[in-house]
Amino acid sequence: MNASLAQEFRKFSRNCHHLKQILRETQHILSEINETNVYCGENFQDQVLNARIVKKLEGILDCDPALIVLGHNFQARSVVINSLLNETLLPSSSECQQWIQISYGLANTITTCDGFAGITDKSVDSLGVTVSEKYFKIPNASEASSEHPTVLEIQLSHPLLRDRVKIITPPDGTSFIPSNFYNILQCELSKLLPILIFAFGEELLTEENIEELRELKERCPDFPVIFIRTLGCWPPKELEKNDKVLMENIQKDVPKYFSGHELFRDTLCDRSSPRKSTDRQLLALFHQLTSLGYLPLHSPKKGSPVTQTHCEEHSCRTDFIESLSKLDYMITFIRRCFQSYLIEAANILSDVISQCLQQFILSAYDMAREIQITPLRIQYAQEKEAELFRNLIMTASQKQQEIRKLIETTVTDMRNDLMEKVHNYSYSGVTVSDTAKVRTREEVRVATSEIHNLVLSELSSAVTSQLVMSVHCFQEIYFGTLQRCLESLERNCQNYDGNFLASVALKQTLSAAYNLKLNATSSSSFLHSFLDRLRKLLHSLQLPWTSPPCLDASWRKHVASEMLDSLNASQLAKTITTQFREKVKASHEAFRLAIVSLEDHYSSYLERTEEQRVAIRKYHAPKLARLALESMSVCDMIRYGLPKLGKELGRGQYGVVFMCESWGGVGPCAVKSVVPPDDKHWNDLAMEFFCTRRIPEHRHIVQIRGSVVDITYGEGVMPSVLLVMDRLSRDLYSGIRSGLTWLERLQIAIDVAEGLRFIHSQGLVHRDIKLKNVLLDSSNRAKITDFGFCIPEAMMSGSIVGTPIHMAPELLSGHYNSSVDVYAFGILFWYLCAGHVKIPYTFERFQNKEQLWTSVRRGIRPERLPSFDDKCWELMELCWATEPFKRPLLGYVLPQLEVIREDYIKLGFK
Repeated sequence: MNASLAQEFRKFSRNCHHLKQILRETQHILSEINETNVYCGENFQDQVLNARIVKKLEGILDCDPALIVLGHNFQARSVVINSLLNETLLPSSSECQQWIQISYGLANTITTCDGFAGITDKSVDSLGVTVSEKYFKIPNASEASSEHPTVLEIQLSHPLLRDRVKIITPPDGTSFIPSNFYNILQCELSKLLPILIFAFGEELLTEENIEELRELKERCPDFPVIFIRTLGCWPPKELEKNDKVLMENIQKDVPKYFSGHELFRDTLCDRSSPRKSTDRQLLALFHQLTSLGYLPLHSPKKGSPVTQTHCEEHSCRTDFIESLSKLDYMITFIRRCFQSYLIEAANILSDVISQCLQQFILSAYDMAREIQITPLRIQYAQEKEAELFRNLIMTASQKQQEIRKLIETTVTDMRNDLMEKVHNYSYSGVTVSDTAKVRTREEVRVATSEIHNLVLSELSSAVTSQLVMSVHCFQEIYFGTLQRCLESLERNCQNYDGNFLASVALKQTLSAAYNLKLNATSSSSFLHSFLDRLRKLLHSLQLPWTSPPCLDASWRKHVASEMLDSLNASQLAKTITTQFREKVKASHEAFRLAIVSLEDHYSSYLERTEEQRVAIRKYHAPKLARLALESMSVCDMIRYGLPKLGKELGRGQYGVVFMCESWGGVGPCAVKSVVPPDDKHWNDLAMEFFCTRRIPEHRHIVQIRGSVVDITYGEGVMPSVLLVMDRLSRDLYSGIRSGLTWLERLQIAIDVAEGLRFIHSQGLVHRDIKLKNVLLDSSNRAKITDFGFCIPEAMMSGSIVGTPIHMAPELLSGHYNSSVDVYAFGILFWYLCAGHVKIPYTFERFQNKEQLWTSVRRGIRPERLPSFDDKCWELMELCWATEPFKRPLLGYVLPQLEVIREDYIKLGFK
């Protein structure tokens, strides 16, 4: 028992070391991501691996395992500790006034100190076989530290303690659990991973014990607890009155309590045992612990299915050992506890890494979309603005005659209203007396200019409102989509320092018609000449010896009327359209400069984005995928162990497939064994595992059930990765060779199309659809397997992968998408329709794959056989079309296949 328990601690320490290494590598990769600024302005590490998660992991992986022995008295505790160590270390008849901590040391020593951290050593002595009773009492109680408990530190060169294991027991007392236990557990023992052991003799739990255990369950619900009855007193004590009542109440429940718990079957079922009273007390004690919620009524079920993602089968954190003769059961309990801890840590790590990878995939999609869409959006903005500019200029030219007529009509219509405004006008630049007199001719000139500006302003406003109505349609056509496109480009363009925004220039272009003005200082040569003539006319009416005119309402009306009569509608229309064109041209030029600046900025931005996408795809994601594989493999190894390999089922370029009868509660299984020779193959395998593992369960997909890294393979030099998956009867190649009916082959085509469509819906591309990668069950229904080349579409690097005959022509160029699977399906469908596995004649005549690929690029495809149905042949031709965009989606292929199958069923085919 001692050696087996030490082995469990050693395995736990080894697995903790492995998981800590995975955690450190994960932190290192996330730190690199932050340093390389892949996610600009975001602390990616804090998002996926925050301090709370790290603290939880460190609370498992960095803590030393500790067996904390509690119990009725020191005698019971010392019996358990001596049994664990297989040595008579502690005397069983003493009382202890201080905490005892037993840990590993090169020499056997005993130390009295304040606190578990070894604060203020009091004495260090060599240790004999048994600890002397003199150490169990506090020498000077008055000198004992009030902040730290007095601890008797015992160091032993013992194999059980070698892997940083500690055994701790509190001082003796009347209480089942010491009053300062929780404070010490929280402060002094916070770096330990505790397993609580409760040791007691024949006694039942007192009311005080029950309250203490209830408080323990409330305050430490996740701590594993095992109860051990040490059988310390014999013969058993007589039952007290209350205990007799308890026994009478549970007599009727005897079968229910002991039938489900295998530890009690030997003792309780033997009703001829001379220790019936002991058995009753055992059952009563078990009933008390069960009532407190510590023990289940039934043993946990074994062989839970491997599809569970967490550790339900290891979640039982309490157990009961009825006597020291069955102490070996503690090995199983401690193994379950360690498995629970390790699986929890491995699942946390796996979830973190999977979240990172999922974020990478989504980011790669966004980056690929950004790289592809941004130039098109800029081009769209340029084209639409240029079209808007041309239409506005054309409108200005076409509207000149309409504006002339509009001016003539407006002058006639607005004369009365204008005269009323002129009549009530108050000068702004001239001070007139109550009699409307002024003193100088300069004041007359200013007043005249104000009246002219008033007339032109009113006329401009009326004409502009009509012109706005003419160009309003352009605002409805161009403003919405084009403006949103520009604002989105400018908003997403980080640190954009352009001097002028294209969206602002577009708004100015569209608002040019709103800002047209006619005034006395207009640049129009017509207005200058007109105003000069008008000024000379007015000045000629004022002789030097005459006084300035009276600037009253009549004078204002006279000046306004003369101006209206002197206006030339054609010249004004030309002035307005010229001004409109100049404003539109200025805005167009500003837009052109802004869009060029924006384009230059995005050019460097997209280059950085592509570099980040390449870094994610080629560097960060593969490394994290490998860590995901390792963390999940640790979890599966702990739960189910190594699969037992049977006979070889087949082998391929990258691995060997073996038979396995059962693993993790499911079977039959197939185990794909791969020995990655280098980091590239490790990364490819890890991405296959991650992509396949994240595919939801589907009836036409072969599901990977788990993985195990066998570090013992090749004497540890080149570990083997074992991928466990469902095992089916045969592959499609063997099925066609052995003979399948036409309807069975059509159904297989439907199954493959449905499975491929589901894969594509998950954002994945298989890239190696062929006969060998389609498996058949006993009913000849198909499932797609071998996701060795499967990868998210956004993570594809353009590598040339696949089987030559099934490879689409664009695969050789490195630029392809999910349509390559549709092409491969077309070739697969040719074999299904042909009913044999012989290579098409058009392909067979080529001597090497280079000739084959050259011919495929030129449009060479499999020949049509006489037995082919027209609909089947047309569907094949659509699927293997040379241009990827001409190939149908699988959502179209699937119903076509179902229609073909229904037609043949109606014709009586089987």
